[in-house]
Amino acid sequence: MALIITQTYAKIGVDRSQSNLQIEARNARLELRQKQAKVNMDIEMPQVEIDQYESFASAGLKNDRDIIKEAAQKGNQKALAYIGKLVSDGNALASIENGANMIAELSKRDFYTIHEYNIDFIPKVGPKITVKGDVNFDPEKNSEGVNNGVDGTYTPPEININYSPSQVKVFLSQYASIKFDYNNENKINTYV
Repeated sequence: MALIITQTYAKIGVDRSQSNLQIEARNARLELRQKQAKVNMDIEMPQVEIDQYESFASAGLKNDRDIIKEAAQKGNQKALAYIGKLVSDGNALASIENGANMIAELSKRDFYTIHEYNIDFIPKVGPKITVKGDVNFDPEKNSEGVNNGVDGTYTPPEININYSPSQVKVFLSQYASIKFDYNNENKINTYV
């Protein structure tokens, strides 16, 4: 006679869900609008004018008009100097009371030409340099009201937080049991 005992153990099942944290954020935003400043510029390009006429004139290189004018002045001076010499010579010849031989004295004086030598440098006058040109600035005013023409829009930051907590679910997936069976077949073990 045989007794068969079958046992089944209990089984516990665990379902677990993870916690979940989601954060969505939008940054703050500042938008500015402004009328741009403008500067109007009026530029006259620089020009350098160099007048070398006076330098060349002091070195003897003159135009016809100035040569004629200088020659006329020299001629006038020479004529006046010669008239003055003639008057002086005439007065010396007229003063016979001095008892000198004035004709011989005057001839002796005029016989030798006296030359004067000197050192000079040219040009005596530098060139005349004139610079022309100008820059004018004209800024356009853009001040409007208290904000000086600046307009702004501010969007505050936004944060959304979603949190799902973790969950643990415990359940019995298999119940425990004991089963008894009785076998009435006669089995004899003869090999022992």
